[in-house]
Amino acid sequence: MSDNIDNSPQLPWYRRLNQTKGLLLTIVSLAQMLDVINVASVTIVLPNVMQDVGFKFDQLQWVSSAYALAYGAFLLLGGRLGDLYGHRNIYILGVTWFSIWSIVNGFAQTPVVMSVGRALQGMGAGFTVPSALAILTTTYPVGPERNKALGIFGGTAAVGSIVGVLLGGILGSTIGWRWMFYITAIIGFALVILGILVIPAEKAQGKVEDRRLDIFGMSAFTIGIVCVIYYLSEGPAAGWGSAKALAPFLVGIVLLIAFVVIEFKIDYPIMPLRIWQSRRFFSSCATATVMMAAMNAHFYFSALVVRNVLGYSALKTSVAFLPHGIGAIFMVGLLTAINPYLRSKAVLVVGWLFMIASGVLWAQIKAESNYWATVFPSLLLNMVAMVCIWLTCQINSVADAADEDQGVVGAVYNVFLQIGAPIGIAISNIVANKKNSLFAVGPELLPGYRDALYSFAIMGGVGLVVSLVLYPNRDSVKPASNLANAEVGSSSSLDEHSTAAGSEDKLPNYSTEKV
Repeated sequence: MSDNIDNSPQLPWYRRLNQTKGLLLTIVSLAQMLDVINVASVTIVLPNVMQDVGFKFDQLQWVSSAYALAYGAFLLLGGRLGDLYGHRNIYILGVTWFSIWSIVNGFAQTPVVMSVGRALQGMGAGFTVPSALAILTTTYPVGPERNKALGIFGGTAAVGSIVGVLLGGILGSTIGWRWMFYITAIIGFALVILGILVIPAEKAQGKVEDRRLDIFGMSAFTIGIVCVIYYLSEGPAAGWGSAKALAPFLVGIVLLIAFVVIEFKIDYPIMPLRIWQSRRFFSSCATATVMMAAMNAHFYFSALVVRNVLGYSALKTSVAFLPHGIGAIFMVGLLTAINPYLRSKAVLVVGWLFMIASGVLWAQIKAESNYWATVFPSLLLNMVAMVCIWLTCQINSVADAADEDQGVVGAVYNVFLQIGAPIGIAISNIVANKKNSLFAVGPELLPGYRDALYSFAIMGGVGLVVSLVLYPNRDSVKPASNLANAEVGSSSSLDEHSTAAGSEDKLPNYSTEKV
């Protein structure tokens, strides 16, 4: 298969950059990596930010929460705007906006400026990630070729977690955490320039003819999802039944119900309800929600165990978790290579079993535990679990969507990931706090931490049940030589294969073809 769509010798080199699909894949994957680097590195330097910017302890969570709230709120809008007005345009807009506010965060001197800057930076990521994924899925046809591209797309996220953790640890200990934001801004502006040169002009054209914007639906969803994620994030600290947390939650539920009603009634919905007719999309969203709940609980409490019980420094903790990120890169490559020969449901079952084993092994940790005897194997088990579940859900979530819905499908899938993330930490916190007192330190924290890690294993069991019940028993799209050898630049090939799906994974009238 040729890597070039068109090698026109008459064009200058910079005009031929958009002819190479490998370069296109690199650009959109780096956008996701930039988001992961930002989140991972900020988590490491939170104590430094609190001291230098003047956050109070109970305000510090907004450095992360403001970003997460805005990111989740603007995913759907960003994805649908890409479908309407071109994913290339929204990608460039999103990365530019992200980079501008990254610089502002680097110069922030007050908690208000930092919190607002983080929210607006999250908004940029919410615009960027769905369009990056849609550019990828509308370029690569369904089958082994797309699966390989999605594997690389996911692999860059694993690289981003490694780079982010190391970047936060190194910069926080040397020239200062502010350079973390400056560096991500520099990378972001470089991606803007490369995006202009590399992403083909046809990606600037929307796939939907009716470009009216569903203002009411957009508003109801944006405010509603912010309220729900706020409740999930604030509940553990403020109290699940407190007015401060519960009132926004109830408002959010009402707005999300109104959003669904609006989508049923309107002729130009921001979230076309036809996307839910795909069984693979629905089951992937449900499975991914449980996965993110379990994964966030794992990372949160495993880091607490390593720091507070084993006594590791921030930099030593970063190095201790490196095998997880490095292993994920190799595991993504292996699973991508053998994925055409495996059933999605079987891969998910294996992933959940590894996740359960990881949680149970973590829960056996003691104050005198050796890294290689407990921490290292637990991380490896978790790494295999994460890759199996994440890659399978990512591939299946976009498999049935037509080109004009790729942006919104990718956005909705990421919204479910965002909803799942705080749920896991909230549940594990409740479990841990039942055993640990407010004044517990060091090994005294182990009883609560162990229960929290067992709760992570139980989440793995819930995910196993969800996957067994919801996922179809067989995959509709089979490996085929014509898919593996299809030219990415061929519009006929793309049209023929991009919406291929089998009858078991769809409801009647969904626009898919049987392979």
